[in-house]
Formats: sequence, structure tokens, C-alpha cells
Amino acid sequence: MMGWTAMSGVLADLSNPSPTAPAEVTAQWAKIMGLAKWVAFAAGAIGLLVAGVMMSVGRRHRSSTAADGAVGIPWVIGGLSTVALAVPLVNLFM
Repeated sequence: MMGWTAMSGVLADLSNPSPTAPAEVTAQWAKIMGLAKWVAFAAGAIGLLVAGVMMSVGRRHRSSTAADGAVGIPWVIGGLSTVALAVPLVNLFM
């Protein structure tokens, strides 16, 4: 019967390989992430345009619409910042 010290020595000898994906997966993943980032930036641009239109339309007698548009701008900028910083933040911690 193996003692605890013998088993822990066997477990300590196991290597810890770094995670690597096959080249085919890496290429497809890069395409998917590029497409997702492009879609997110396009949605952010549309969000800024919609917020601007809401502020323009709500300028006269619809102050709540203008306020909703103004409140939406920081949320859109926050979302765009998150998308832009996602990969560098993940790379920082990996």
C-alpha cells in the first residue's frame, strides 16, 4: 500500500502544460471574435445615432425623450469601452 508521501510525490511529478488550441480552431476563433467585435462596434454606432435622434426629437415638448437619449449615451460609451478593452484585459490576466 502506498503511503501519502509516495502518492504526493507522484502527483507532484505531473506537468502543467499551457493551454494551446489547434491551429484550425485558433483561425476560426479569430474570425468569430473579429466578427463579434465588428457587430458590437456597429451596434454602438447605431446606439449613439439613436440617442442623438431621441435628443433631437425630444427637444420640443418631449423632454422625457430627450432625457432618455442623453441617459443612453454613457451606457453606449460604456459598452463600447468594454468591447474595446475585453481582449487586453483577458490577456492581462492570462
